[in-house]
Amino acid sequence: MKILRKTTVKQVITDQSRELIKEKFNQKIGQAKKELEQLQFEKKKLTYQKRFNSSKVEERFSVEENKRKQSIEWLEQQIGQLDHIPNGSELIEGEVDELIEVEVGDQWEAVAGNRTITIKDGQIIDIN
Repeated sequence: MKILRKTTVKQVITDQSRELIKEKFNQKIGQAKKELEQLQFEKKKLTYQKRFNSSKVEERFSVEENKRKQSIEWLEQQIGQLDHIPNGSELIEGEVDELIEVEVGDQWEAVAGNRTITIKDGQIIDIN
């Protein structure tokens, strides 16, 4: 029988990986800013149409705008903290699903135990 299990992916911080992470964060910031501009445009458009109650439109859009603003602030804070992490430290990059084969008689702890994949500069250096 085959099952899926979660495997943690860790990244070893180097100068190269630090720059790649910053680049990813900056792309996410740019995307959030575009979404924020689009929300503001849509809000103005709906407000001028007078088909909807302007206070409800304002309230609804302000919630979404605040989410984007908080996301931008969080990402900027992460970029700032990234400079303080020493080279060689490990950051959790995320999780992936792993397909594994299980059979009657297998040790459950060995199958269900935590597994990690460690990456350094884009290459897998360890699988536990």
